[in-house]
Formats: sequence, structure tokens, C-alpha cells
Amino acid sequence: MDLDRLWKNTQEELKIVLAPSVYQTFVVKTQLIALQNDTATISCPNGYLVDMNQKRYLAFFKSALDNQTKVSNNLQFIVQEAIKIEDSNPNNAPLFQYTAPVRHVSSSNLHPKYTFENLIVGNSNNFAFAAAQGIIKNPGLSYNPFFIWGGVGVGKTHLMQAIGHELLRNDPNLKVRYFPAETFGNELVSSLKSKTIAQFKDKYRNLDCILVDDIQFIAGKDYTQEEFFHTFNTLHMAGKQVVLTSDRKPADIKGLEDRLVSRFVGGLTVDIQPPDFEMRSAIISQKAQEKGINITAEAVQYLADHLQSNTRDIEGKVQEIAVKSMSQKFNTVTLDFVEGFFSPSSPNSLNTFSLSDTKLSPRHVISVCAKFFNIKTSDLCGESRKKDLVTARHITAYLLLTEVKIPLEEVGQLLGGRDHTSIMHARDKVSSDFSTNPQLRTLINQIITSF
Repeated sequence: MDLDRLWKNTQEELKIVLAPSVYQTFVVKTQLIALQNDTATISCPNGYLVDMNQKRYLAFFKSALDNQTKVSNNLQFIVQEAIKIEDSNPNNAPLFQYTAPVRHVSSSNLHPKYTFENLIVGNSNNFAFAAAQGIIKNPGLSYNPFFIWGGVGVGKTHLMQAIGHELLRNDPNLKVRYFPAETFGNELVSSLKSKTIAQFKDKYRNLDCILVDDIQFIAGKDYTQEEFFHTFNTLHMAGKQVVLTSDRKPADIKGLEDRLVSRFVGGLTVDIQPPDFEMRSAIISQKAQEKGINITAEAVQYLADHLQSNTRDIEGKVQEIAVKSMSQKFNTVTLDFVEGFFSPSSPNSLNTFSLSDTKLSPRHVISVCAKFFNIKTSDLCGESRKKDLVTARHITAYLLLTEVKIPLEEVGQLLGGRDHTSIMHARDKVSSDFSTNPQLRTLINQIITSF
């Protein structure tokens, strides 16, 4: 039996004995990469999963694998990125190498970060995740439309875009497009002004899959709802996949026409709740790894106990911890370090670093950033795409989100009426560069100090 088949059978056994959230978080992303001399080497995406699987779930893994091999095995867990096995390999070629799938994002508007590889699955989103797998196997047939609702920052957009990525991975020729409902309305108005309504209809009605974010924003807009109704009908009757997100279920969206409500609930409606403890633990570990910081299992568990909010807020706190640990040149974030973060009375409290509890004006942040980069605020919030202005604009958006903690849509309005996907892109780009670019870290710390 080859390793892939052996591990798939082992995972199926683990799926029976473990809770769904545990299985999705700690087992799904593992892989058996070697089995030599009764020693199994199992890869995990990050150090936290390695630590937790060794400490908490080793016996389950061993029992399931032993049942498949009919012998007693020793298990070792390692981080996926570090995998390279040269024993019994004369050509020194790695026996396992993870290669991310090619993403086709240019015309689809999909963010490269929002994939299933980066999605943490737990009790709060397990049902939505399972339904998404059904859509990927049978787009337009299994669940159509697929309506995802939930509060701010619980991962609706991530799951939706992951579906788009996977559909394109299976068939690169599919015409998939992600767009916020607000963008649909704005483009409709623009097409009416420019008398290009025919082109507008062709753009949206000749797709194989539409991924529409924040559909509640078309409520109360009669003509936008009319046009979306016909677009929806055209695609749905042609067997094309429709995926929608909202901050509330269809029947609770005030100002949404009954005929749209009826169509939205005609497929599958699922909700995503804030993450539970184990899911929060996995999110914290993953985000810490993305920021390039080491964090102990005890620190992760402490944070998971105290950060009982949504995924976006958890990311923000992990970012603050990353900034502080790097500025103080801590090699590893320990339990003592994060306890200081939640202890205002402590002389080492990290709360003094966060500006979220102060009355920091968004306009003040924009003014400080403009002054820091020696540009006019009108240019910072303008249309120019010059490299220096774009960089300044991205950092300003990032600081408005992480320090003032205002919504994506409000940041977009402050920075020249940009849509929230542009602001998400700015935030994610700065956040990604933060962990690898010491000059950027120093720059951001200097701006924050000047607030």
C-alpha cells in the first residue's frame, strides 16, 4: 500500500474517533511522508500542530496507524516546510515537497491568501466547509445558491474565495468572479451614466460562478435589486454556481425584496459562528507563523482563553504581539510575555503599545501618515497610482484597521472611496511584509510613536 493510501485510511479511522473540530484542525492537514523501520514521519503545516499532536493526540495517531500497518510504529511529527529526507535516496531528491497550486486570480478578483490551505476549520464553520466541498465537486448542482451568513470577521469571505480558488484549480477555464455587492451596484450606476448597460449585463451574466460578498448592501436599492434579480435568474437557470455572503440570514435583511429572499433560501443557507477554543488556538498558531514569530504552546492556549472574539480581532492581537516581540528582540513569545499583554498593572504590559483603547482620530492618523511620507493628504486619499503614494496609502489603511480599529468600508471611504477588497489587499500586503521586512517594521513603529 502506498503512503498516500495508507495515510488516507488512517485519517478515516481518526475521523471516527475524534471530534469533528479536532479532526479538521489537527488531522486534515497532516501527511505521512515516510515509513521506514517502523518509524512514521508525519508532516504538519506549523510548529503548533506538531506540538499539539505530540502532546495531546499522539496515542490516537499511533493507534489508527498501527491498525492499518498491523505493527507497532514509532511516530515523529515535523513541520512541513522543513521536510527533506535524504536517507536511502542516492540522488538526494526530496521524497516529499509541498507545492502550492497555481492560482488564476487576475480576472477573478480572488485574493491569493484566501485558500483552503490557509483556512482553519472547527466547530463554528465545519458544516459550511463540508458544504463547500460539495460545491467544488458539483458546481451549480449540489448547493445552489450557497448563502453564508455570520458576524464580522468570522471567515465568510475567506471560505467563499477558497471555493473560487478550488474551482479554478480543478478547471482553469471556468469564468469565476468575486465581487462585493456594493461594487455591483456602483458599476451598474456607472454603466447607466455611460450608456453601456449591455456590456455590464454581459460581464456578469456570462460567468460560470459568481461570489458575491455582503449582499445586504443591495437592500433598499430598487434598481440594483432588479438587475441582480435578473442576473441571478440567468445564471441559476443555466446551472451556474452562485455563492453569497451576508452579516445576517436572508429573511432578516430589511429592504431586501421578497423575490430575492425566496431565491436566496432556495439553495443552502449556513451560518458561521465565532471560533471555539481549539479553533482559536489553531488560528493564533497559524497567524504567529505567518508573522515570523515563535510562540510556545502554553502561550497559544493562554491567548485562546483570552481572545474570545472573531478571527479578525484575533489576527489583530497576534499582530500587536508580533510587533512588540520583534521590537524587543524576543526570539520566542512565552506565557510570561503574553500574560503581560493582558495585565495593565504590569510594568511590562503590552497594552501600552496598543492604541485601540485611546480616542485616536482616523483623520489624525491620515494626517500623521501624510506628514511622515511628506505628501499632501489629498494625494494620499487621491487616485494616483504612483508607487510611493500606493505604499503610503497601504500603510495608512493598515494603521487605520489595526490601531483605530474601524471597519474596512469606513477605511475605504476615508482613503478616496475605495472598496473594502482594496483595503483588505492593502492590509494583507503590509501584514505579510511586516514579518520579513525589518525596515518596514521600524517605519511602522516610528509612525505609531508619532501618534
